[in-house]
Amino acid sequence: MTETATSTNPAAKRPRLFELSLRVDAAGPRGMQMANNLAFFARGPRYVLRRMEGFPGTVVPITDRCGSVVLLRGRAAARQMFTDNETFHRPDGVLDLPPGNAWSRMFEAVITANGSEHTRRRKLLMPAVHRTAIAHYTDVFAQTFAESRFGPDAERGVFDARAEFLRISKANMLRCLLGLEPTDELGELADVIVRLGGDALSPGVVAWKRDLSWSPYGRWLRRVAWAYERLAVLIEQRRAEAPRADALSILCHTTDESGDRLTTDEIVGELHGFFSAGFETTAMTLTASLLPLLGSPDPDGAETTDPTDPVQLDAAVKEAQRIMPVVPITLPRRAVAPVTVGETAIPAGALVFVSALLEHRNPAVYPEPALYRPSRWTRPDQASKPYEFLPFGLGPRRCLGAEFADTQIRTTLRLIAEHQLPSLVTTHIGYGTVNGVVAGPRKPMLVDTATAPGPRLTKIGGGVTAVWRG
Repeated sequence: MTETATSTNPAAKRPRLFELSLRVDAAGPRGMQMANNLAFFARGPRYVLRRMEGFPGTVVPITDRCGSVVLLRGRAAARQMFTDNETFHRPDGVLDLPPGNAWSRMFEAVITANGSEHTRRRKLLMPAVHRTAIAHYTDVFAQTFAESRFGPDAERGVFDARAEFLRISKANMLRCLLGLEPTDELGELADVIVRLGGDALSPGVVAWKRDLSWSPYGRWLRRVAWAYERLAVLIEQRRAEAPRADALSILCHTTDESGDRLTTDEIVGELHGFFSAGFETTAMTLTASLLPLLGSPDPDGAETTDPTDPVQLDAAVKEAQRIMPVVPITLPRRAVAPVTVGETAIPAGALVFVSALLEHRNPAVYPEPALYRPSRWTRPDQASKPYEFLPFGLGPRRCLGAEFADTQIRTTLRLIAEHQLPSLVTTHIGYGTVNGVVAGPRKPMLVDTATAPGPRLTKIGGGVTAVWRG
């Protein structure tokens, strides 16, 4: 390593993650504040469903009357958090790295930037997700499908669709973002990059930030440095080459009207953001979208979908994103000034979240929210309203890679359906945290491509019925 993790202890100089002295005048779950906060970070979807769903307020604290961590509820509150960039900032103390290292800005990206820096980065990133770039990526998606276990030349038989979608998504990320063909070494790099953010929110890293060779925090810092170095080498290689169609090359050669360009540190941060936001989330969305095409907790009452029809496929994907959101809880923002949300005053220093899992289960917006009903997306009276459907965030915080992910998901599922939908073998399906803020089916979902699905959907059960009951 050109630079290694510092051996100094920066903890005393760091802002505290949780400001435990803060209070809000709102009801929430009882318990010890620190224990509840760590449980929320570690088991977000389960904590929200089991302990927070019954509280109807616009502001729901993770612990009753405590303001260190709060969840915002409802359309107006979600809109306020996603659009008020003067009040809600990336929180210090969550993804901070020790200063003075080449990799110290690894987690600085458009997804976490504030104010004018957010605007600047977003502008420089736009060419990588322009429609001409998406057209190239679409060709890559088709190539990756053809080489997958779902493809026309693949061996027929039983395999894990969840694992295969992870391989498909990883190959697409490596080809489209880095312009490289998948190898075991690059696959390891992608896995490490993706897990850096999730590991940063693990209780062992959050609770004891001591840079020791054996501590969770120290081991995590060394993974950060390892990933940074490898990405920095790729960036310098792309800068020395003629422009290519992959996103990395586009970012290395893009300048704005004043000649400004992204630095190596900034591109590393954006690549980390792209991998973190687009790899596992896309794979889990593919898995969750395929599942209702093959099975249901209530096969007799389930709606059927023709996934070869673009309108029906779009509706099916949106309904899967609604009922099993792959980012059930947003990344945190910190209130940097006192703010009132609804009728509740939130103190400066509070960590603030919005939960797609809860917003998507609001019966006032989505009648019979536990039912899988793709038709709600094709009827104007049932269509979602802004700030009430949150698969990619909202407003100025909407994920820049949304079209990349949407196109990949719909292209892959359409090609699978046009070739042959598999039959579902696994009938017990779970739903919960997979990595960091990402959720989805947690265990293998076996499918069989040797036989087509029968005339009716397979009946499924398991943990998925906590969010999908009919």
